[in-house]
Amino acid sequence: MPKRISDVSLHVYVTPEILDRIVASVRTVLDDHVHERDVYAWRFTMPVDASDPVHHDLESQWRGSFPGLEPGAERTYEIALSLVGEPADLTDADIADLERGLALAVYGAAPPHHTHGVPFTLCAHQRTDVVAPELDHELR
Repeated sequence: MPKRISDVSLHVYVTPEILDRIVASVRTVLDDHVHERDVYAWRFTMPVDASDPVHHDLESQWRGSFPGLEPGAERTYEIALSLVGEPADLTDADIADLERGLALAVYGAAPPHHTHGVPFTLCAHQRTDVVAPELDHELR
């Protein structure tokens, strides 16, 4: 039976401490989103290489918000989410709602001295695939 797969990529330019706050908020948003749905979801966080264009864009945004300052412990991280479920549980509107929740999670996790907010990007890709385990083969 075909399943819908939604991959969401959130890139943030933050310190490790702020990243921890954002990840906790993202976890809450994701848990709330899949609650009472037959959707499998997982999340992982990884640093982005300094040569990646996303890093350059986010660092440039940060420098524009804090002219004359040099970044300290800020780095670019990707928080990747994947959701798999029935197409009715992962509609375009549902994913747009998830994206809004994730953006609010980033805004809400920024400390008060970040008056310009945390530089971030957010994008989602969806597809419908056949994601069914091969049950025809006997395991020995």
